[in-house]
Amino acid sequence: MTKHVFFLGMGGIGMSALARHLHSLGHVVGGYDAQPSPLLDALQDEGLWVTLQDDPEVLPPWAREAGPDTLTVVYTPAMPAHLSHLLHFKAQGHVPMKRAQLLGQLTAQKPTLAVAGTHGKTTTSNWLAAMLWEMPDRCHAFLGGIDHSHGTNHLTSPSATWHVVEADEFDRSFHHLHPTHAAITTLDPDHLDVYGTSLALEEAFAQFGQQTREVLLLPMDLEWPHAKDGSGPKLERFALCKAGQAPPADADHLAVLHPEGTMVEFRIGFKEKDGGIHFHARPSMPGKHNAANALVAASLAHHAGASKEVIARVVSEFQGVHRRMDVHLDTPNAVYIDDYAHHPTELRALIEAVKERWPQRHLTLVFQPHLYSRTRDFVQEFSEVLALADRVILLPIYPAREAPIPGVDAQWLFDNISTPHKQLCTSDSIFGSLKACPVDVLVTAGAGDIDRLVPKALQHMQGRRN
Repeated sequence: MTKHVFFLGMGGIGMSALARHLHSLGHVVGGYDAQPSPLLDALQDEGLWVTLQDDPEVLPPWAREAGPDTLTVVYTPAMPAHLSHLLHFKAQGHVPMKRAQLLGQLTAQKPTLAVAGTHGKTTTSNWLAAMLWEMPDRCHAFLGGIDHSHGTNHLTSPSATWHVVEADEFDRSFHHLHPTHAAITTLDPDHLDVYGTSLALEEAFAQFGQQTREVLLLPMDLEWPHAKDGSGPKLERFALCKAGQAPPADADHLAVLHPEGTMVEFRIGFKEKDGGIHFHARPSMPGKHNAANALVAASLAHHAGASKEVIARVVSEFQGVHRRMDVHLDTPNAVYIDDYAHHPTELRALIEAVKERWPQRHLTLVFQPHLYSRTRDFVQEFSEVLALADRVILLPIYPAREAPIPGVDAQWLFDNISTPHKQLCTSDSIFGSLKACPVDVLVTAGAGDIDRLVPKALQHMQGRRN
């Protein structure tokens, strides 16, 4: 790794964590992104060089004139191939490396805990990092979300040995990782624009699993025919069950769900010779899916040597992650939650968690679909889960990296939603629609730019709280 490093797409959540880490190690770090953001502002305040101009002439001399022997260039696949900065660096002889390659280099042969899965990995890895941060040596963490406790997606300590990483399946990024212990939280079909088929996605996860060196933690109900002649990591299983039910006999880690509003019983490593650890705690984030996230985080933290006292306390006190079941307002007359959910499974878990925490209240869901291909591939699932809300407001599809697909648009999805209590809106017209009907519990969800509506949505709901 050279002294100087330049990031193309530095405002991305994964890229910025790596940029912060290298800066903390004494590297001279700069980067480009197309859109301004609070995250980029924070990086600039921390001393990193930032530009929003796609013009090589604005680069500092250490980046503009450098060759591969003095500058490392890191990029995200979201950057277009015709980007002027990218073309300039290639002309200088650079072979830019992907973000995932850099993360793999930084964690190679080092004690590493990785959280993979099509859902839950950001919350789980942040929860895990919070547990290890309470250990004497703390940790290095590269996270896919902003931790509310620390206000960052990157944690580091001079004495840390353990690394916590979010293992991203998009573009097969997690194949650059060889963690000590890892977990796969869920494995639902997704990113079919990359993988083509569910089988190809499963095979990619299987390769990641085989690259785990010691322990691979899997859901109890996930079939896993990928162990090869006893090689690869030791497999451990986690499960949820309701109080009074017989727990799965083969589970290594278990969360027993008691009636609403009461504690969850955690049994971590209870098949181990020493009995593992056993405690009761109320997870700070609601919903069965978050009980599972807390269980996975606790299990991996236990493997890293965290004490029962630390694990139990952080399960209860974890302050959550930006845009993951993010409760902005909670009053008797008005509730507002924002969430990153953009897959049918995530939306179902979100809606169920909201209804569990605020029962007998009217739920208005504002949803922005993410990607034409995802909408096309899961239109039936989306239509079913969106109908679970008492009222649905649907926004246009956020295209991200994709060109439009003929016949696939928000109107098509809207027509497939069975509930009569639905509206098709734009970002400009949404607040007129919200004013027209009383809103009790408001949820905004999606992985596009719907988060830009949060301040105004919060202001709207605050006006109703009394």
